[in-house]
Amino acid sequence: MAEITESTTTTGKHKRNRAKKVSVRVDLTPMVDLAFLLITFFMLTTTLLEQRGMDVSTPDHHGHVDTYVSECQLVYLLADSGSRYYYWEGIDCKAVTPIDLHGANSITRKLTDKRAYLKTHCLYHDGSSKPLLCIIKLLPGSRYEQMVALLDEMHTDSIATYTIQDYTADELKAVDAAHKNLAMH
Repeated sequence: MAEITESTTTTGKHKRNRAKKVSVRVDLTPMVDLAFLLITFFMLTTTLLEQRGMDVSTPDHHGHVDTYVSECQLVYLLADSGSRYYYWEGIDCKAVTPIDLHGANSITRKLTDKRAYLKTHCLYHDGSSKPLLCIIKLLPGSRYEQMVALLDEMHTDSIATYTIQDYTADELKAVDAAHKNLAMH
């Protein structure tokens, strides 16, 4: 692998020995072989990027079962094309309220307030509170990131029952009215 050779030099008439020169020759072939073996090993055994997915439960379509809920349980969250979010409660959409992902007017705060309301005002006959039901609707032009953000909110706020549904014409009208109202202010 490595070879060391010594040579002495003599100069001129006096033939006096000078310092010995040592030359070292290192054969790098085994080290290069080892480096390529290690690179090959790590390339074959390493996962570069793991695919991450989100589990979404979908209902069975075999048997249709009607489920009745109270109007006080329903919360609708809408996402539009301008990266804005809207909130409304109840069954009939008359008006929507702009809402933020974070801050004082956040989705988390609205859902927390709604849960507190359910514990005192929306009760079963046995006195237990009814669960909060969130319905997520994505308006035309909304982005995938907005849906993921809303689903993350459901997870972080521990909302057990939520669904993604299609929007209605009444909701589009309410969002347009909210846009016009914001433009006036």
